[in-house]
Amino acid sequence: MKPAFLVLIIFLLSAGFVISGSATYSLRDVTVTPSGDTYPPGISLNSSAALPIVPAGPTTFIEGYTLVLSTDLNQAGWNIRVMVDGNQAAVFQKFGNTVFINGYLLSYPVTRDVEVRVALEGAVPPSRGESTFSVLRVIELNNQGQVVSGSEQTVKGTISIPVTLTSLPTQSEPIAEISTTTVNAGISLAPVLGSIFLIFFFIRRKNE
Repeated sequence: MKPAFLVLIIFLLSAGFVISGSATYSLRDVTVTPSGDTYPPGISLNSSAALPIVPAGPTTFIEGYTLVLSTDLNQAGWNIRVMVDGNQAAVFQKFGNTVFINGYLLSYPVTRDVEVRVALEGAVPPSRGESTFSVLRVIELNNQGQVVSGSEQTVKGTISIPVTLTSLPTQSEPIAEISTTTVNAGISLAPVLGSIFLIFFFIRRKNE
């Protein structure tokens, strides 16, 4: 077998094993303002992050796949930019809890540098029985709408639940009274004796 023909066969066989892999990414430069460990419901938050797309196949991102950004913040507003080699290639300005980015906008030759930059603002949701909420969540969907395994990246926050204090009794609530013993003042003996003496004196005068 000629060497050139053998090389051609090896090339064709190896080409058959090239499989488009899902892109990998990791959130970096994440900021949440105001910063803190816990947040009361209703407070406004601003968050930003960068999402570099690291190719795992022949392109930076599979065209038929979708990048999904979501948040639990109420009244969420997004400003998302797709950067290619440091230049702005696409802009998304959306309102709502979820933003879908078509893979076509992220698919470039592996020699290109692709990054998604995210700016987000919204209000901390009520607890609804849960102590944590998602500030920013990123997942990748395949062409069948299924979540790609290992693609989830999440930035979480904790909701501060106010401590319930024991309320003081209101005017409508009975307040325990301190019992007091009333000491009745006794009747002075002088008037009594004087009255008896007068009665005795008049009776005696009458009998004389």
